[in-house]
Amino acid sequence: MPWLRSLRATNVRGMTIEIRHHDGRVLFRSARAHDLREALVEARDERIDLAGAFLENADLRSADLERAKLDGARLAGASLRHANLEEVSLRHADLRRARLDGVNLEHAELEGADLTDANLRGSNLEHAVLVRANLTNAVADGCNMEHADLREAVLERANLARTNLEHAQLRGAKAHAANLASVNLERADLRDGDLSAVGATSANLERVDLRGASLVDAVLAGANLHKADLRGANLSNADLTEASLERADLRDARLEGARFDGAVLEGVRGLDRVKLPPAGPYR
Repeated sequence: MPWLRSLRATNVRGMTIEIRHHDGRVLFRSARAHDLREALVEARDERIDLAGAFLENADLRSADLERAKLDGARLAGASLRHANLEEVSLRHADLRRARLDGVNLEHAELEGADLTDANLRGSNLEHAVLVRANLTNAVADGCNMEHADLREAVLERANLARTNLEHAQLRGAKAHAANLASVNLERADLRDGDLSAVGATSANLERVDLRGASLVDAVLAGANLHKADLRGANLSNADLTEASLERADLRDARLEGARFDGAVLEGVRGLDRVKLPPAGPYR
């Protein structure tokens, strides 16, 4: 492929650097930039639309690409560690296996992006839009995703341990078998989500909206579910050992096989209508 040669020559001083579309068309040409990072910054400053750019396996560490237009870009395997991608547009971009640890993605647009197997450890995604994004097997522990929009996103087997998802929108998200240990989901919207088999030990789910969600086989031991809305949720076989459900709403919830050993159930609504499994004792 001819555009691959231009990427391999990006570090040679004095050579023209071309940024090409994945179909081979030239999107931008720079005679001043010394490497691909500088060429991308130059294109961004000139407000060039780099939609569909072919940047697979590119070294873009610490690049400042704030507000760059990279919708549909091919960035599989690229390294963007500690880059500034604030307000970048990466809708439907291919970011599979990309290194995004420590990246600033505040207010970034990532709707429909493929982040399968990507590393987002410690990144800032506050207010980022990830509607219908695919984060299957992604490593995103210790991230800040406060107010992020993850509606209908796929988070299956993703590692979100210790991530801040306060006020995040996750309605309809698919997070089967995700690692949610010590995650902060206070006031998050998880209505109709699939959280089956998640590991959410010691998670903060205070005032979370889990109406209609599936938590079958979920491990919520020691979790804080104070004032959580679990109406119509499926908690079959869930482990709520020593969890705090004080003033939670369990009306119409399914609790077959759920464990409540040592759980705090003071002021829980719906227990008068639901037959609790004989797993006690309860507090």
